[in-house]
Amino acid sequence: MATITMNQRFDPSSEKSIYDLTQGIQVDSQIAAQEVAVQKEWARSLAKAGILSVEEADQICQNLEKAFVQIQAGTFDWSIEDEDIHMNLESFLTKHLGELGKRLHIGRSRNDLIATTLRLFTRDELTEVIQALYEFALVIAERAEKDLNCILPGFTHLQAGQPLRHGHVLASHGWSLVRDLKRLQRAREHAMEEMPLGAAALTGTTLNIDLTALAKALGFTSPNWNSYNAVGNRDFIVEALDALASIAIHCSRLAEDCIIWSSTAFAIVKLPYEWSTGSSIMPNKRNPDVAELVRAKSAHIVSAATNAHNLLKGLPSSYVSDLHEIKSVFLRSLKETKEILKFFPELISRLEPNRERMQELLSQGNILATEIANHLTGNGETFRDAYDQTAMLVKCAKELKTSVEDLPKATWQKIAPRLDSKFMQDLSFEAAVERRDLQGGTSLATAKAGIKQLKQNLNQELAWQKKGTRA
Repeated sequence: MATITMNQRFDPSSEKSIYDLTQGIQVDSQIAAQEVAVQKEWARSLAKAGILSVEEADQICQNLEKAFVQIQAGTFDWSIEDEDIHMNLESFLTKHLGELGKRLHIGRSRNDLIATTLRLFTRDELTEVIQALYEFALVIAERAEKDLNCILPGFTHLQAGQPLRHGHVLASHGWSLVRDLKRLQRAREHAMEEMPLGAAALTGTTLNIDLTALAKALGFTSPNWNSYNAVGNRDFIVEALDALASIAIHCSRLAEDCIIWSSTAFAIVKLPYEWSTGSSIMPNKRNPDVAELVRAKSAHIVSAATNAHNLLKGLPSSYVSDLHEIKSVFLRSLKETKEILKFFPELISRLEPNRERMQELLSQGNILATEIANHLTGNGETFRDAYDQTAMLVKCAKELKTSVEDLPKATWQKIAPRLDSKFMQDLSFEAAVERRDLQGGTSLATAKAGIKQLKQNLNQELAWQKKGTRA
């Protein structure tokens, strides 16, 4: 009967194709930097515990570095029979160090090893996404500043409502990304709260390892408090995926706005030539492909978060092989998010407002009607009566094919006698926008203050990241 070794967990006479199902090398190769870091710290901890000599730990660390260099260069000799990065590194060490290479795995399991590596990977990847998201939000803020003097109809239900500044609309998307930065930062912190290493397979290690020192060396707040939970916990990845899904939703909504704004029907912005595409048959068209692809990729990212929840919901506690699949889901979500944050900012920064078209749209939809209703209320009418009177003025304006602010004096005096001539004479889109001068409003001063605060919040979130915690 054949002897079963660590590299032969399946019957050697069985179909080799089973390794194609169980191996995760393509995914694991992307977490090599974090894996090597964890392995090196484990070797140093074994030396501190007297299980390895300092010289032996140094030899292991040096060879782990050699393996990492080869992985980066694409020259590492991966073996699917070794299934994952953990066993491939052990085989590499054994090949180069003999029996010493086999000693590194003492006191631990692949279960606590991968859980630890994934936490470091999550921290590092979210750090990169936080930086990219910060830069994108800053692009939005700066674009918003440039467009503050562009007044256009604001929409609810895609119907013209009241006038506001285009920069104010753009800045609203920046505030969504501020919330996303906070979510990312929380997910990043939570990933590094407890170190799984030391949990071994599920019950904890028997070695006299200084887990507190090891956790500190790897950047964790503390060792884990429950070994059984530690090896099966992937909540930190789910939290990261949920944060990425929120980014995707907000980017998709901005993309949808760009698509609508640049459509023939609206035409309130002009697409940059370099960041749009032509038609294969209609030479008159420019298509918002970048925005459309952002919208599509966002669907993938949202689906990835749902995928992770579904992968976990039916699992027993502790460790199971299903957890391998979450790694690939996370990697796909990261890839799509990074692509959005690489290309979308360029489109936003180069959008050109179409002021003439904005002015045309201002004259449609009687968007100063609310100003009249508010004025009547200020002159003693109840709001409901003011609303009804203004609605009648709107009806008259439509019948006369004019705007409510341009109605003949005799008409509005008859319907709404509490309107005064000076108010109607001064009624304008600019005046309506400037009247909203409380914090968060659309006046030039408050809109500028809002964007200034947006930038301050963005800088604060970036500072939290560099500090490493919001506490």
